[in-house]
Amino acid sequence: MIKGYKLKRELLRIARKPKQLKDDALTFLFGARYYDRFLADQCRVQAGVQEMGQNVAVYLIYPSRGLKPSHLRTLRYLHAKNYSVIVVSNLPLEEAEVHQILPLSHRYIQRPNFGYDFGGYRDGVLSVLSGPKLPERLVLLNDSAWFPISDATDWLDDVAQLDVDFAAAASNYGVPRPDPEDFRNMVFDYRSDHKRFHYCSFALAFGSRILRDLDFKKFWERFPLSNEKTATVRRGEVGLTAWVLRKGYLHGATFDMASLERCLNGLSDARLRQVIEHLIVPADARMKETLSRSLADLEDLSREDRIKLVLTTIARQGVSYATAYFNMLEQGFPFLKKSPVWLDEQARERTLNILDTLGTPAAIEAKAEALEIKP
Repeated sequence: MIKGYKLKRELLRIARKPKQLKDDALTFLFGARYYDRFLADQCRVQAGVQEMGQNVAVYLIYPSRGLKPSHLRTLRYLHAKNYSVIVVSNLPLEEAEVHQILPLSHRYIQRPNFGYDFGGYRDGVLSVLSGPKLPERLVLLNDSAWFPISDATDWLDDVAQLDVDFAAAASNYGVPRPDPEDFRNMVFDYRSDHKRFHYCSFALAFGSRILRDLDFKKFWERFPLSNEKTATVRRGEVGLTAWVLRKGYLHGATFDMASLERCLNGLSDARLRQVIEHLIVPADARMKETLSRSLADLEDLSREDRIKLVLTTIARQGVSYATAYFNMLEQGFPFLKKSPVWLDEQARERTLNILDTLGTPAAIEAKAEALEIKP
């Protein structure tokens, strides 16, 4: 028997499908052509102070509330790591703000807001690949996360130690999405061949083998730009990951999902409880409901069930959201996603609490910015 919520979800999916298919087809065929023909000329490019070096970063920003100290913190980090930075902004900045960016960048590109993060990445990547000399490493970052929020680890050093062709900070869908109510039967079988497995686009790194692959440039030239977020995720994060896997490149993430269950097992009971109490679920009502009931009856759950509750939350919501507390305070993960601050009141409260607990200068700075954002 089909459960009510599943039937409703399926009926809505079927009802939306004709329009979705039409929109998908149009943007797939003409999205990049439309942008290149009618919008690309609106890009404003300014030279920064930095020379072009062997390592390059494209830093995409969406400064809806203007340039923030955290933007400059990211730029100073990249500058200190000897990365030449191409700042791409999907919104215009004030002239005074641009002048703060130029000393910490090689180039500033202000573009029309079309295509979400992959639209901005596309302009930045193609400007690099069309240059006179290809870099040894290219990094893509965006301001959907505060970074670096912690100095316990150095992400670019961790990327270098992975020694792969394609690296990310984190991945999603490496395990199937279980039913929240069935969390006790969760099997955490992490693999990159699961359906829709992908590396998260807020932090990506490409090595020289990929940068010298002519198909990599073609991927970006032909990328089907869309102002529909679901399509952008599917074609961007999922599509780019699929391209890397299909080409047989070595790949990995600095956050080691495969060891996650073992790491959780290594926590004390008190620490595991804190991790559960700080789980962030901004976009999954059924998971949030299961968590609320489980927290009320936490004493009745075995330690194994508590760990499976955490793993189920990760599988459904994504590790960079769900376990931000564990990621930063136990693993030194230097990224904290911003969207929970405005997506959900409980997620906002827990994010602010994490920033208070972390207490680094970057966390204090991030909290001040978060408090400006209305939920």
